[in-house]
Amino acid sequence: MDAKQRILIIRIDFLGDMVCTTPLLHALKTSWPQSEIHVVANKYNAPILDNNPAVSKVHYYVYSKNRHKNIRPGFFNYIKERLSLILSLRKLKFDLLIIPNGGMCKNAISFARQLKVPDCRWHNAATEFDDRVKAHVATRPLIHEALAGFMLIPELGMPDIERLKLHIFPCPEKVDFWQKKLGAKKKLRVGFFVSNNSVQRQWPTEKWLKLSDALGDSYEIVVFHSPQENSSAVWREKKETREIFTPTVPDLIAAMTQLDIAISADSAPVHLASALQIPLVALFESRLEKYRRWHPLGVRAILLHEGKQVSDISVASVVTAVNKLLSEEKTSELQPFSVERSLACQ
Repeated sequence: MDAKQRILIIRIDFLGDMVCTTPLLHALKTSWPQSEIHVVANKYNAPILDNNPAVSKVHYYVYSKNRHKNIRPGFFNYIKERLSLILSLRKLKFDLLIIPNGGMCKNAISFARQLKVPDCRWHNAATEFDDRVKAHVATRPLIHEALAGFMLIPELGMPDIERLKLHIFPCPEKVDFWQKKLGAKKKLRVGFFVSNNSVQRQWPTEKWLKLSDALGDSYEIVVFHSPQENSSAVWREKKETREIFTPTVPDLIAAMTQLDIAISADSAPVHLASALQIPLVALFESRLEKYRRWHPLGVRAILLHEGKQVSDISVASVVTAVNKLLSEEKTSELQPFSVERSLACQ
């Protein structure tokens, strides 16, 4: 296997997608330890790579249309910084460029073509998997998103999904801050991740409140809100819960280290909890192409799906899953996660 001196990864989508790319980064560095691995990220998902020893440098993508997503918004900043990014990346003379998305990311592919890298790899119309396309769901193999990049690099071999681990590295100073802010635990601490931008993946507020009533006497509950949301009066009335707003992604990661278990619908906290080895109850739509491609990796977890949407999952099912995970956590009897095991737990 020929060594690659300089490798560029382009991943410009969401937090969970970047977390799912970290096993590939780790494998590349393990296989080619002398290589420089650079990543083009956006200002939102780049913090996932903080302190990652596999990554030599992170470059910030410059959007041409959604310019509000750039480090410095505005048309003239876009012109200047986009050109500067392209020229600086060309000068680095990468040996290999990879876009590890399971689907075809048109923005990333268009940008990659401007960099003149001799060996460029991304999925094409014949190999991609887009769960919005019925023909893909009906005819193409369902694999976890974390494996999509490995499919492009046969030199690495295809890893065992049951042994694959996600990698994030919390900031020690922020961990200390949140440890002091949340204080010593008197009970096992459960994190509620109540925010979700997708309607299909939202669990109703009334169900979160009922879950709080069911668990509040036995566990300490911490409610995590998106930084964009305002504090909810309904949670302020719950004496058994604490509501926190983490202002940055590194703060979110650091605060999560203080949990004994996480409960989240299909979104970034599922993958962050997996990487942090926090036992997890994950709520999914009842769609095979969703929970087979995005289920938790390498962590003790129970995956739930009932009905077409996440909102169809009952409070009783979540309570049962939480009690099962935490009782097993106390006795260290939990087995490593597998999809088959998670479905059997329902």
